[in-house]
Amino acid sequence: MRTELAVEGMTCASCVARVTKSLERVPGVESAGVNLATERAVVEHDPAVVIEALEAAVGHAGYQAHLVERAGLEGEDEDARRREHELARSRAMLTFGIALLLPTLALGMAAPMFSGKDWIMLALALPAWGVVGWTFHRGALAQLRHGAANMDTLVSLGSTAALAYSLYATLAGRPSYYESVVAIIVLIFVGKHVEALTKGRTNVAVRALLALRPQAARVREADGTLREVPVESVTRGQVVVVPPGERIPVDGVVVAGVSSVDVSMLTGEPLPVEVTQGSAVTGGTLNGDGAIDVRAQAVGAGTVLARIVAVVRLAQGSRAPVQRLVDRIAGVFVPAILVVAVLTFAGWMIVGRPWPAALIAAVAVLVVACPCAMGLATPTAIMAAVGIGAQRGVLFKGAESLERIGSIDMVVFDKTGTLTRGRPEVVAVHPAAGVQEDEVLAVAAAVERASTHPLAAAIGRAAEERGVERLAASQTMAERGRGARAVVEGRAALVGTPALLAAGGIADAELRSLEAVVRADASVAFVARGSALLGSIEIADTLRPGAREAIEALRRRGIATALVSGDRRSAVEAMAAALAVDEAMGERSPEEKAGIVCRMRERGQRVAFVGDGINDAPALASADVGLAMGGGTEIAIEAADAAILSGDLRAVPAAIDLSRATVRTIKQNLFWAFAYNVVLVPLAVAGVVHPIMAAAAMGFSSVFVVGNSLLLRRR
Repeated sequence: MRTELAVEGMTCASCVARVTKSLERVPGVESAGVNLATERAVVEHDPAVVIEALEAAVGHAGYQAHLVERAGLEGEDEDARRREHELARSRAMLTFGIALLLPTLALGMAAPMFSGKDWIMLALALPAWGVVGWTFHRGALAQLRHGAANMDTLVSLGSTAALAYSLYATLAGRPSYYESVVAIIVLIFVGKHVEALTKGRTNVAVRALLALRPQAARVREADGTLREVPVESVTRGQVVVVPPGERIPVDGVVVAGVSSVDVSMLTGEPLPVEVTQGSAVTGGTLNGDGAIDVRAQAVGAGTVLARIVAVVRLAQGSRAPVQRLVDRIAGVFVPAILVVAVLTFAGWMIVGRPWPAALIAAVAVLVVACPCAMGLATPTAIMAAVGIGAQRGVLFKGAESLERIGSIDMVVFDKTGTLTRGRPEVVAVHPAAGVQEDEVLAVAAAVERASTHPLAAAIGRAAEERGVERLAASQTMAERGRGARAVVEGRAALVGTPALLAAGGIADAELRSLEAVVRADASVAFVARGSALLGSIEIADTLRPGAREAIEALRRRGIATALVSGDRRSAVEAMAAALAVDEAMGERSPEEKAGIVCRMRERGQRVAFVGDGINDAPALASADVGLAMGGGTEIAIEAADAAILSGDLRAVPAAIDLSRATVRTIKQNLFWAFAYNVVLVPLAVAGVVHPIMAAAAMGFSSVFVVGNSLLLRRR
């Protein structure tokens, strides 16, 4: 099972590495992904593992953890309020720190010396060190109790060493470094505050989704009166009234009224959808010009909107493969910096430099080193990218799929419901000799009545529109990828592919004679009852908007395409030719689709599969990246690595572009984080970097990484 924990007290990449190791040591834990940007840990473990054991493991590492209760959107609201409270407190503390820093710097630069100057500076430095700096000291002490060290340790140790020396210098009548003490604390605090602000901006997608949910709902009571209640108080089965121009508060079914609903938040389609009694509606979508009554079927965490938010949050908190190297380096980074600081002090003393100068060089080493930038390089880019994807109709389930799709060199498409709209219509019925068209449709509709397949739905609609006799069917059984069978009016009936009917005893010659009259770009369902072929039903579908543009965009990026479908070979090949798809394979079962994907991967190709139906689930799971169309079945979406909520296939090349831009951003962030430390730590060892400069540089490094991730939206 998967458990999400909120972790408090993490400040840098070293913290992430320590929490990860501690969680992975718990018996029964398979993996742990810890994210500094979201302050969350996602743990996959045996169900026998108790939550208390995971929380205790984080506690042993020197941090606090508690289970994230997935109570729907209310929980997300509470999380947002907590962050706002923390930012307000940080803002007040920062104001206090700057008020202490400015006079301290002015006094530090004041000349000539005047009596009592150092004592005034001490009075300013102590609250800066003790109050503003308490967040660093508290973290350092927590780590010390567990025999560990992190960024807080470096800042606390550096500022404390500078304060202790300055106090000694004041008593001994020597030059002090109080301005360095205050500057170290305040400048790094500035960096942390700006980092928190910019990290919040990477989560704009979740906030935008939360804004779609109404805060209140009008519930119709049994006596017909209306009562306004908080939306979280609505229960399943209650009827809510949605006036024109307001957002629908719950997922449900329209029980009264007619209107049009703007569903662009889910599909990206600007055209509203007409709804009437019996129509399903989704919470967060915008009601049009008519009042409607909606019976609630899903509330709270069960709504589509809440599930999308949950997936986005989990994806933003997941760990990309590239992060594993960073975590290994971060695990030894802070201890290594502590060793370098000690060696710096010793080296300066050995070469005959005064011990105050040696101490200041060691302090500069402690302060300039920045494990924060390493810890934020990957997760902030992932947070921003997942949010951008969600706002543009692509819902990534994790950082790994986001990173992987950028390296794809082959995209395999299903046909019906993927490249096509998924709402095919019956365009012709071809009865066998001596059979009426209505009989063919009646038998086919009876067999397919229980199916959710788009072709079955088309047959049902055609039978209803023509008013054919409604026949009773029993013992209905789906034949995956081939059709369905049932007993209709006491006789066995088959509807599906030639292979299904041939297996049922229908002669190939009869099937071929009917197949010859079907146009190449249409699908065909053959119908038989008993041992007799009744006829065939010709069904055509139209391409999804953007299908041609998507194939062309993939070709421009050097990505090959293939079309694999259970539909007949001629229809698949005709569509592939019309779209200029590189490969076409028809009449393939779900297992064969998965086998084709596996063989492509064995040849060294990196494969993405795009599908929407239950029969696509094996192929979606077999591909390097599975992309489910948003209107597809729950099983398809569950098996996929990402979902295209917009239903627009141009989201496929857009997702690839987003992945490549994200990977570039991560590489830029990591280069900066490592190059910064590689360059500035030696300069601090050499005494070139003063502690005040070191503090400013450390704060800027983290802000740079987060800011660069935010630029993804522009790119």
